[in-house]
Amino acid sequence: MTQVENYKIILEDIFGQTISFTNNKVTNNCIGALNSTDEYHVFKANFIERLMRINNYFSKTSPEIISEIINTAKQIGQLKGYKWSGPYSELVALDYWIQFENLRNIKFIDRGSVDEFEDSIAKKVGQQEIDIDISLQLHTRKIYTDVKSLIPTHTELVDQILNRVKSKTTNQHYLIGIDNLYEVDYLRTKKDFIYELQFGNLIDELVNCIDTKKSIYNHKLQSGTTASFRIEYTKKDKLTILSTMRIMEPYSLAFDYKYKILDYYNKLLTNKPSLITFVVNPWFNQELNTSPEFLNTFYRSLSRRIFIELTKDSTDMAEIYPELANINLKISDIASLISGIVFIHDNSVLKTEKDIFDTYIFLNPNSKNGVLTRSNFDILSWSPEIEQPFIDDFYYDNY
Repeated sequence: MTQVENYKIILEDIFGQTISFTNNKVTNNCIGALNSTDEYHVFKANFIERLMRINNYFSKTSPEIISEIINTAKQIGQLKGYKWSGPYSELVALDYWIQFENLRNIKFIDRGSVDEFEDSIAKKVGQQEIDIDISLQLHTRKIYTDVKSLIPTHTELVDQILNRVKSKTTNQHYLIGIDNLYEVDYLRTKKDFIYELQFGNLIDELVNCIDTKKSIYNHKLQSGTTASFRIEYTKKDKLTILSTMRIMEPYSLAFDYKYKILDYYNKLLTNKPSLITFVVNPWFNQELNTSPEFLNTFYRSLSRRIFIELTKDSTDMAEIYPELANINLKISDIASLISGIVFIHDNSVLKTEKDIFDTYIFLNPNSKNGVLTRSNFDILSWSPEIEQPFIDDFYYDNY
C-alpha cells in the first residue's frame, strides 16, 4: 500500500465520505509517518485526533467549511518536499483556535472579491480576490490571520540545490551538506541561492566535486559571501556520518529573519486587525527545535524588530519585490499593518493532549489597522484547562 493509499483510508474514516487523489505515488514526511506501523504512533494518533476534533467542531457549527478542510487535508497527501507543511500548518492553527470554547465565528477559509471584502493590500496591488486562512471573533474584536509554515528559507533553498545535485550524479553513495551557515541574512541568502538555482554554476561544480571524490568545496556566491560544502562518501559495511557546523544566537537570528514576514504583504487588511501565524514543526524546521528560552528570546526579538524597526523603514517595497514597482508601498506601510504575530509550536510528533501546543502571541503597538493588547485576548483565559499562550503587547517597550 502506498503512502497516499493509506492516507486516503485515514481521511475516509475520519470524514465518512469517499476521497480521491490524482497521484498515488507522492511521498513526504507526514504521510510517510502516517503509513508507519509503530515508529510514529504518537504523531499518527495526534494527527487523527486533530482532524476528528476539527471535523466534529465544524460539523456542528459550520458544515459548509468541511469541504475546505477536506481539500486542505488532501493537499498534504499530494505535495512533495517541504510543501506539505503549508496545508498541514493551516490545520494545526485551526485546531489550536477551536480549543477555546468561547471564541466565536471561526471561519476557514475567509475569502472574497477585493471589492466586497475588507479593504486590503491585495486590492491595492491589483489582485481580484483575497483569501485569509482564519478569521475569528475575540470578545469584542474580530481578527484575521493567515497561516504559514515557518521554514528556514536558506535550508529550503539549499535542499533544492542538493536535490538537483543528487539527480545529476551517477554515484549516489555520498552525503552532502552545507557548513558554517550561521549568517543567514534573509534577503541576501534568498537572492544568492535563487540565482544559483536559475543561472549559477554551483550545482555543476558540486556534481564535479562528487565525480572527482572531493570532500570540501567552497563556492563564492553572487553577493561575495562563501558557501562551504562538506561531502562524505559511504563505504561498504561502514556507518557514514556527515557533520556540519551551525552557530545560532537568538538576536542575530532575529536580525536575519526580520524581512521574511514581508513576503506575506498581500494577506494584510488595511482597516481590520491582521495577524500572521507561523507554525513550527521539527520535520520542517529543525533550526528551531531548541530550548524554550532560546525560542522566547528569538520570537520576541524578531517581533520587536518588525513592530519597532520596520514600521520606521521608508524603503520602497519595490526594492525587494520588483512586481510592486509604481505601487508606492513602503516597508513601513506593510509592517504597520501586521497587528500581531502568532508562533505555534506543533509538538505532536512526540507529545500528547494539551502539550501538543506551545504558543506565543506578540502584538504590534504601532499597528495602523487596530492596535491589539493583552486584554483583547483575555477571552482565552476563560478556558483555563487549555495551555495558555505567552502574550506580549510591547506596551512598555515601544521605543
